[in-house]
Amino acid sequence: MNNNRLNSRPDLPRGVRRYTPDDLPVMTDIFNESALGGTSSPVLRAFSLKEMTFFVDCFVKEGDPIYVLERGGEVVAWLIVNRFCWGAQACRLTGEVSIYVRNDHIGSGVGIRLGQAAVVLARQYGFETLVAWIIEHNEASKRGVQGLGATQWGRFPGIARFADKRADVVLYGLHLIPIETTPITASAPAPTLEASLA
Repeated sequence: MNNNRLNSRPDLPRGVRRYTPDDLPVMTDIFNESALGGTSSPVLRAFSLKEMTFFVDCFVKEGDPIYVLERGGEVVAWLIVNRFCWGAQACRLTGEVSIYVRNDHIGSGVGIRLGQAAVVLARQYGFETLVAWIIEHNEASKRGVQGLGATQWGRFPGIARFADKRADVVLYGLHLIPIETTPITASAPAPTLEASLA
């Protein structure tokens, strides 16, 4: 892991706390600001409070961390670290982080603070790796994950569509523990009777 001062803190940043059901209305509003922006979120329509409650409850049942960040007594951002969406068993120790920041707090350092919280929470919940999917032109999110030490691991060209425009989706990743450098190799198949008689 590429340790730096942003990804090596042992505790949650000030103002970050576990969400409560009372936070759901403002979490929904923040989520919808991102969705209705039309170019940085994979979701392209607003969620109702009922839909958001169902969405969050699904992750709560899985035991995934959902936290909010308060400033001046107001929730201004929130995050979730859930299981990686591909390879649920093989990739069970990889967390996928999503961060939502209220529009009037974008660029204020809130995203970095929640990124730090995501790293702390991922370790606490037993994840070995963190990944984030980002729309290519979302420069603020890319700068944020890069500041935490994440690097680009993949690119999916033109798979996102916003009205008549397409965009790449990039995958950033961060190993939270050192990874083994020895590749796993498939064992040779046992010789068959025909092979042994050849």
